[in-house]
Amino acid sequence: MNQKGKNLAIWGIALQLGTVVGLFGTIIGMVRAFGRLAESETAQPAALANDISIALYTTAAGSVVALVGIILILVALFGARYRAPWFRTVLWVLSILWLLSFPIGTILGIIVMVY
Repeated sequence: MNQKGKNLAIWGIALQLGTVVGLFGTIIGMVRAFGRLAESETAQPAALANDISIALYTTAAGSVVALVGIILILVALFGARYRAPWFRTVLWVLSILWLLSFPIGTILGIIVMVY
């Protein structure tokens, strides 16, 4: 069994959850930002914009982590030629989800499905 490919696949799939963590962090940050806006007596657009930009950092960090995960998955698939049955199933699910993120994800999803 290709242990290096298996490790790359597992790490890649785990890092794909970075977008979910980033989304939850952004939601929490937005709720806090608008909660502070509701508590203040005067609306300060600059303060709200600052809070929102800080909340979006988690989305950016989650996207970077997920990109590293995509790279590891592709290295396991194309480079290490890892072909476990569970990995194929996970790749089909990920490819369907990637199809929804136009245009890069669509191209990537089609390539992985065809391969």
